[in-house]
Amino acid sequence: MTNENTTNGAASALSAGLGGEDWYDAEIAPALRDLAKKCHERGMSFVAAVEYEPGERGGTYYLMEDAGLEMEMLRICALTAPNVDAYVINLKRHAHRLGIDTSASWVLTH
Repeated sequence: MTNENTTNGAASALSAGLGGEDWYDAEIAPALRDLAKKCHERGMSFVAAVEYEPGERGGTYYLMEDAGLEMEMLRICALTAPNVDAYVINLKRHAHRLGIDTSASWVLTH
C-alpha cells in the first residue's frame, strides 16, 4: 500500500464521519495488526499504543514468547496507564511469574 492509498483511506474514513475511536478502529488498528504480524514472522515483539483522544487509547501488542522485560514493561504500561499502582502490581506479578529478582527495586519490594 502506498502512502497515497493510506492517505486516501484515512480521508475516506474521515469523510464517512468516522472520528476518534471509530477512525482508529477502521484505519489504524488493522495497519498495526498487519505490522505486528510482520514483526512476529521475523521473530520480533511489537508494542504500539495510540492516544486517539486525550485519555483514550488503543493498542496492539504481539510479544514473542522470549520477549525482553522491556517489551513486557511497555505492554503493561500501555494497558494500565495512567494507574501507576496497577502498573507496579502487574510488573511485580510478571517478575514473580518469571522468577526475576526484584530485590534491588525499592518500589517492587514494598
